[in-house]
Amino acid sequence: MKDTPAEAGETAAGYRRLILRSRLLVDSESNWLITMTDVMTLLLVFFVVVFLMTKRGARSEGETVPEEVIPGIVPVPRAFNTADELKREVDAVIEALDAAEDVVVEVVDREVVITIKERITFRPAEAEILKEAEPVLDGIAGIIHRYPSHMIEIDGHTDDVPINTPRYPSNWELSTARAIRVLKYFVNRHGIDASRFYVKGNADKRPVAPNDTPEHRAMNRRVEIRLKETADLLTPPSVPVGSPRRLGRL
Repeated sequence: MKDTPAEAGETAAGYRRLILRSRLLVDSESNWLITMTDVMTLLLVFFVVVFLMTKRGARSEGETVPEEVIPGIVPVPRAFNTADELKREVDAVIEALDAAEDVVVEVVDREVVITIKERITFRPAEAEILKEAEPVLDGIAGIIHRYPSHMIEIDGHTDDVPINTPRYPSNWELSTARAIRVLKYFVNRHGIDASRFYVKGNADKRPVAPNDTPEHRAMNRRVEIRLKETADLLTPPSVPVGSPRRLGRL
């Protein structure tokens, strides 16, 4: 039995309503898929950005960091140890002069300490610089010129053998005179500003070896030249002989 046109139209309308309701239901239940897709896309973009930044920031050991600025990132300056660089320059000078047996270069508490043995600097009980020391002092003077931000402390040291001469009544005077003589060499021969220096006479009070053999005593008879960055310095105290003394005009 066939449906009448009215019944057929009503049946078709019912099918359309059913189809529309199914579509709405599917759209409603699949909304979470759209949200999840957005989240995954954002996460993908985030990881790509992090990867690129990490790859750009990674540097092999010893590679120089270029001076570049990434938007939104504050650049971090490369660490640079001036004392180590300065020591390498002094070592190169001493090696070129073939003076490594008589000159020792060390970094101590951010200071470059150049120790010169007595045998190439002074005769026993005297404070006149020997010709053998001049090339070493000339090389050190050149480095001092290249580092104008550094102050220079010159320390004189003796062994414990007493001295008593009209010119040097004790090892205090001798050690101080030797330090001053080295300072005057830098100032008068090389024109280095005297205000960058201070000197210290230690006599036998700062030994590096026991004063029990001739060899050990020879190790204690020395001059130390300490190069110090200005930022690391404190104002030298005004105390008795044996401590730093700032010198002005000579």
